[in-house]
Amino acid sequence: MEPRHFLRRLSAAAIDIILLSQLVFYMIAPFANGETVRLSSGIYQSVSCRTVPLAPDSKSYFKARGVAADNGSLCNTYQNGMFSGTTLLVSSHTNTEGDIADDAVTISVALDSAGQQVSPVFPVAYLQPILVLALLIGITFLWHGQTPGKKLMRIQVRKESGGPARFGRVFQRETLKFAPAILLYLTGVFAPAYSLEQVVPLLQKGEDIALVLGFLGAATFIYILWWVAPMLWWNGAMPYDRLSKTKVSRLT
Repeated sequence: MEPRHFLRRLSAAAIDIILLSQLVFYMIAPFANGETVRLSSGIYQSVSCRTVPLAPDSKSYFKARGVAADNGSLCNTYQNGMFSGTTLLVSSHTNTEGDIADDAVTISVALDSAGQQVSPVFPVAYLQPILVLALLIGITFLWHGQTPGKKLMRIQVRKESGGPARFGRVFQRETLKFAPAILLYLTGVFAPAYSLEQVVPLLQKGEDIALVLGFLGAATFIYILWWVAPMLWWNGAMPYDRLSKTKVSRLT
């Protein structure tokens, strides 16, 4: 049976996602101002916090929402070393080290440079998956079945009959390849309550546990069925390769 080059394909995919996601990050960075438009999804994030006393109006605001506190943590966040906004964290209690306790009820409020509450938007979080997929499709077509990761791993996407794939076939293959991720992304866009950003905090708090586990279980099953099972059942003949009539070959 023809080899499927799994380790090479897996390594190539990891390289491409890291490189292209960071390229998209820096493409969007000039449009972020750290106020309302903020960065997200950098490879590394750092947070610098300091304790600040709460004004009487702020105490009333948080108390009305179930957290009585005299102080809060004013935190500046940096993505890939770039400033990405200020957040005020107010918790119901702290641990012995003075940090927010794991079981504390915490309210976070995004602030601008004047200390006023804002509703931030995170363009990278929404645009990154779309732009990364578009770059993968475009580069794969223009480089005749290769991407930066595939070049390093010396593999190439071709038609089953041989030769480079046309744009339509490349588009079909890459879209099918990331179909589970696209489905999860669309779920987060059109049904925010089911996005990972909302599901994970619910899991940590122990709320709606049946819904959370059902969502995570279904998502995990889809990923396994689409990306893991073919490695065992079809010796790596991935469903998106079969459907788009493509194959991955090793270059000599």
